Amino acid sequence: MVPQSSWQHVAWHERRSYWELAEAERRELRVALEREAASLARHADRALEEYASFPGTLEGQLVNGDLLATLLPSLRLNPTQGYEALEDPAGRAAVHLNALGKRLRDRALALARREPVIIFMGGQATGKTTGALALGPAFGAVFDAPHTDPEGVAFLLGRIRHAGCGEVHLAYTDREPEGSLKAMLARSEREGRYVPLDRMARAHAWAPFTFLGLAPRVGRNLQLYHVRVDEEGSGRMTEGQEALASVRARQKSAESVVAYLLQTAYLSLLRNPAHDPQAWYPRDVLAGLNRSLDAWRRSEADHLLRRFFEAVAERGPEGRPGP
Repeated sequence: MVPQSSWQHVAWHERRSYWELAEAERRELRVALEREAASLARHADRALEEYASFPGTLEGQLVNGDLLATLLPSLRLNPTQGYEALEDPAGRAAVHLNALGKRLRDRALALARREPVIIFMGGQATGKTTGALALGPAFGAVFDAPHTDPEGVAFLLGRIRHAGCGEVHLAYTDREPEGSLKAMLARSEREGRYVPLDRMARAHAWAPFTFLGLAPRVGRNLQLYHVRVDEEGSGRMTEGQEALASVRARQKSAESVVAYLLQTAYLSLLRNPAHDPQAWYPRDVLAGLNRSLDAWRRSEADHLLRRFFEAVAERGPEGRPGP
């Protein structure tokens, strides 16, 4: 959803992660992002009007923090480095964006005019945004984020109720971690945005428990749905008590187990590029993902990354700029 920019014209194997830049370059980017984010927060009404004009925001009905970040000019110049810089605790741009995100939430609820609201939850790259864009026009407001923190979901439900929206639908999109990893990497080619594997593991592990914790709230004012997404991206949906039963019956792994599955699948992609000729992922994304591995796996991943892109450079066409 990020417009085509100059970063996409850099050969994939020559791109650099924010974390590979010199500290002076990182500081320069952090300062630029903080200045831009502070300006957006000061002029929130104008910023949210611009957000509503973006394709894929349902004219402001869709609340999505990743899309909100694309208001930052420095992030649009290089989304991979921009999103990484927002994760850096040394920067404060995220603080201003969070404040703007609250204004976006309240604006969407005001525009909903008490119409039904839908919340999408689940691990990253499970199809939430696809579902939000497909179903969103039928609702007054659409909330698209992992929403795997129980307290955060309870707070959002309270805000929705306070806004007078009495009918809430919540859809849990559920996908195997390995399938989500491949979907996330494919998205990184288009948008330059990836999810650190530790954060991805946390969201996937917590999602089913947060969903089941909503069981006492099910009734006339809250409807629950469980969507199982397969490798092809299609899914089977259950609702209400059947949805709760479906999630109770499915295997629920601890965060450490999900992290191991994701990291093993990721290393396999680096280790065996010849067996997956479509997996020519940008170097900056892979370098950033290497940082999110457990410490004992990083040296192997760094070695595989060097070997991976030596192979890319030798094969010629795969070393071209991204699509």
